[in-house]
Amino acid sequence: MSKEMNETDIKEPNYYINWLEKSIADEYFNYYEYSEFKNLEPIGSGSFGSVVRANWKNAGNFFVLKTFKNYDNAMLKELVNEIRLQKRVDFHENIIRFYGITKVENGRL
Repeated sequence: MSKEMNETDIKEPNYYINWLEKSIADEYFNYYEYSEFKNLEPIGSGSFGSVVRANWKNAGNFFVLKTFKNYDNAMLKELVNEIRLQKRVDFHENIIRFYGITKVENGRL
């Protein structure tokens, strides 16, 4: 059995990329093409990146997209930790549901 990742462990970059790719392949969460999102409107930004509101395809509802500025090991670790935590609490009606991941055309997540 593999050792569970904790907040202090920083692993090789391929660990996080492999985790993301395996999670998509195993349908732990979905991958969406960035080009499928329309009407992007900035909501805010912070030290890790920015947040925008968007429509997906022709759906009438809004989605929130988070983009990350720095594509490094620490960012990948935080992304994986955030997804894991989000998946544990997405059953509650007051928590924004995590639907999946996309990749901006310039390579950012």
